[in-house]
Amino acid sequence: MSKILKSLGIDADDLKWYHLAACANMSINWFFDDYQNDKILAANTDQICLSCPVAKQCYAEGVAQKEDGVRGGVYLNLGRTDKEYNSHKSKETWKQLKAIHGKNFL
Repeated sequence: MSKILKSLGIDADDLKWYHLAACANMSINWFFDDYQNDKILAANTDQICLSCPVAKQCYAEGVAQKEDGVRGGVYLNLGRTDKEYNSHKSKETWKQLKAIHGKNFL
């Protein structure tokens, strides 16, 4: 396992959940300004989060720290779900998010 982490540029002794995020090397703007302004990009970003192995931790951290931006597939404003920036999501996307985040989601 440490060979794999090393090949990814991750120090096994300093491993944090966010090192394993699907978005680790992506443009941060996709999860903030671009997400707000482009519903097609927002839907694609949602799919990245839906496939992320640490989406649950990301969302929990975003809520706990009262973050803004996409965290675990949900656009947050001060740690709360922003209805406007999540309005593009389909019922199926919300169903998938609930399956990832569990019964205490939203």
